[in-house]
Amino acid sequence: MTADPVPVASDPAAGSLEPARRPEPAVLRVWASAELAIACAALVVIFVSVLWQVVSRFVPALNWPGVSELAGYSLIALTFIMVGYLIGNNGHITIQIIDYVAKGRALVVVKAVSAACTAVICALLVWEAFELIQAYPSRRTAALGIPISILYAFPLVGFASGAVRAVVRVFYANRDDVTFDAAEAR
Repeated sequence: MTADPVPVASDPAAGSLEPARRPEPAVLRVWASAELAIACAALVVIFVSVLWQVVSRFVPALNWPGVSELAGYSLIALTFIMVGYLIGNNGHITIQIIDYVAKGRALVVVKAVSAACTAVICALLVWEAFELIQAYPSRRTAALGIPISILYAFPLVGFASGAVRAVVRVFYANRDDVTFDAAEAR
């Protein structure tokens, strides 16, 4: 790429060379851990809720209307809370055809502009989530009675995290992207 090459770490046992991941700021690493913890908790809630629904079809005494709502809202929380994590770790959906065509400074400009656009879009979605929280302060969900403002907080936090991470990516545009690995070991 340009003047800032990615150092190469060799693993003698594996015999392979792969780019070493540049450490992100400690605050973002801690924040990413919190996002992953919330996402894992939401995934467990979804699993248990769906399992509860299956069992309650055979044991009608276990039927509870709130379990379906709990599973649905957990899926929403999981989706929105992972926005920032995926943007920060290059795990979001991208069209990489430009990455193969553009080289050098042109690629840096494309990556910086795309990260800036992502930051602006995330910031606008944060504003919209904030407005929705303000618009419906007393509304609650039907079965569980969860305040809607709590549910709108997940998009607000997720898109705020995405905006921050996209801004960081603007400043890291001159560095090579690390391929996203969902099974990474931190």
